[in-house]
Amino acid sequence: MVQKRRRRKQQAPQFEDEIPYIPPRAEEQLLIEHLMSLKAGRILCTSHGRGQLAGFLASENAGADVCCHYLDSHYAALCEEYWTEADHAPTVVSGPDLPDREFDVVCIPVHNQGDAELTRDLMQQAYQRLKHQGTMYCAVNSPKDTWLHEQMQTLHKKVTRVPKRRGVIYSVVKTAPLKKERNFHAQFPVVFNERELNLETRPGVFSHRRLDAGAWALMKAMTVKDGMRVLDIGCGCGAVGIAAVISMKRGRVTAIDSNARAVQCTLRNIELNLTEDEQQRIEVFQTHTGELEAEGEFDLVLANPPYFSNFSIAKLFIDTARRTLKRHGRLMVVTKMPEWYEEYLPEIFRRVKIDKSGPYAIITATQ
Repeated sequence: MVQKRRRRKQQAPQFEDEIPYIPPRAEEQLLIEHLMSLKAGRILCTSHGRGQLAGFLASENAGADVCCHYLDSHYAALCEEYWTEADHAPTVVSGPDLPDREFDVVCIPVHNQGDAELTRDLMQQAYQRLKHQGTMYCAVNSPKDTWLHEQMQTLHKKVTRVPKRRGVIYSVVKTAPLKKERNFHAQFPVVFNERELNLETRPGVFSHRRLDAGAWALMKAMTVKDGMRVLDIGCGCGAVGIAAVISMKRGRVTAIDSNARAVQCTLRNIELNLTEDEQQRIEVFQTHTGELEAEGEFDLVLANPPYFSNFSIAKLFIDTARRTLKRHGRLMVVTKMPEWYEEYLPEIFRRVKIDKSGPYAIITATQ
């Protein structure tokens, strides 16, 4: 019997009612081709796409425990949807760290323009998750790579290198634990309202190791009054939401993000920087849809949307604000590209005001 979603290179969809075939990124395709004959019982993969490598390995290892990990619940949901009709689908998880259990094989696709520190962090975790004599595979979409080779050698001296036309595949066999574990966490001080905060971040969280200048501009510009209900969308390390709590003696803050590490860092920073009373006035959720039980209940929504994805994430933030704001409630957005908001927001909100703050613009839209 032909299995649904069993994909090989250049293979077309087999059924008209399937979700359209999405080709894997080059680095993931390299691993798919290299691991055609792999047989293992416990396999862990990461992905920059729809988990095509994990799905392929699940189809080739029926009954195996194949897990695909994402930091972001949005991409995890896309992967889960993509493989929903597969006869043998991978288990898809979203969390701040790789699953804390033992695997026979771990596969890490690496993009040559990706986050270097996050890559090092995930590679170290991947090696730690391997059983003794387990194998770790990494592939990069650069035939001239030297950087990933060097990173592999920090984990194990003996690295197998397989050059390909579109990149390089590396592998190591775990023969001993890591001699030295690197700490990729960072902590930095920020003074807000004459109060010193110590913020902790991790690789993969927006603006790791420093406070983003846009977030700082929003923190200085936001008008938070006592008793308000405030929503911080895309909270990152939690700086804006924590500043909102500090700005009022009463009132509540809700902070949301799709990134599991962002939620983890926000919770940690609440613990580090707020009093017990203040901690009771802020809650944190991981969500990629912006769906909350509190619809139409917020007085103020704060957002520092990313610039990629052709404003699709900004649109999601704005839609969430529209649904969750009270009548006469306000959305405050910080951006370096106010022209798009100036054109788009008046279609949704009654009043839109734009104020300059250095290289940024603070946009205030009233429901």
